Amino acid sequence: MAVTMRDVAKAAGVSPASVSFALRGDPRIKQETARHIIDVANRMNYSVNITAKSLRSGRTGVIEAAVFQLDRPFYAQLLAGVSNAAFDRGIQAVAQQISTGKVGHEKSILEKVANKFCDGVILSAGGLSDAEIIELSRGKPVVLLDDQSYQGPFDSVFTPCENGAEAAVTHLFEIGCERVGLVGTDFMPADQARRSMHVGDRRLIGCHRAFERHERTLTKADTIQLFDWDTDDAYRAVSRRIEEGDFPFDGLFCMTDAIAFGTLRALREHGIGVPDDVAVIGFDGVREGSYSAPTLSTIAVDIDKLAREAVDILCERIEEGRYGAPAMPKHVTVGYEVLVRESSNRTR
Repeated sequence: MAVTMRDVAKAAGVSPASVSFALRGDPRIKQETARHIIDVANRMNYSVNITAKSLRSGRTGVIEAAVFQLDRPFYAQLLAGVSNAAFDRGIQAVAQQISTGKVGHEKSILEKVANKFCDGVILSAGGLSDAEIIELSRGKPVVLLDDQSYQGPFDSVFTPCENGAEAAVTHLFEIGCERVGLVGTDFMPADQARRSMHVGDRRLIGCHRAFERHERTLTKADTIQLFDWDTDDAYRAVSRRIEEGDFPFDGLFCMTDAIAFGTLRALREHGIGVPDDVAVIGFDGVREGSYSAPTLSTIAVDIDKLAREAVDILCERIEEGRYGAPAMPKHVTVGYEVLVRESSNRTR
């Protein structure tokens, strides 16, 4: 016989209404009570009857997280955080990969949301305009990851691009690096970068600030461009620069940890010591960085906080039941830590 909500309530010593509140993540119930109820429900293998729930509320109890490159460490860790945060609220999260450069794929994902596949979506929408998102979502709640429009109409959660990148480059200068290079960015002057909300450009702004603060000027010669932000491309690009004899750097800031892993491999294969010859720092704070050789210094973003903020905001909008973009969208930037490990530790 299937376990019912009343069975869970009896076992947990609460009312059925409290079980419902706990599984929906309703703020009217204390967090410790909600955790107790969810633990009891899990032990009893209780599952929400999504069909019945949908008939009563018009909701499916499912949210979607659509991001680029599911195989990258950052997105894998982020999606794990989204799944955990959704579970704590008694709902389900499904993951969808957006094909890089395929705007039609992003549109298809939003159309599925509008057709009641799920109650709302957390979206990396690099190729869609605000107007397209509004039209395609048809009023369903949307939370954007690193929104690329300035103070756009949607709720958004951001990685600390500018401040984190500035901190990374500052760290390299402070440990004695004289020639700092950037791996994974297309160079543009600071005033041009400030007119862009692209993640790479926002990190470039932070780099410009760090160079200026140390009385240096960032130029195109200080950058190693990549076709894509992945480990393979970084390995090839850094190797090529070394082999061409165009590698004057004693410090490298990599725009992501995935880029840093490829960079470390290229340096090692070409006999360049890390950190003694070249110090390296990444950006993201993925768990794999603590197991690389050498271990990777990084701007450790609070990825769990990023995920939880996105889920909390989305659930809040779903509960409100408002149509269209929120009147006062929330824009939240999570914190970071400069995590110094072997790849830039010159005090050993």
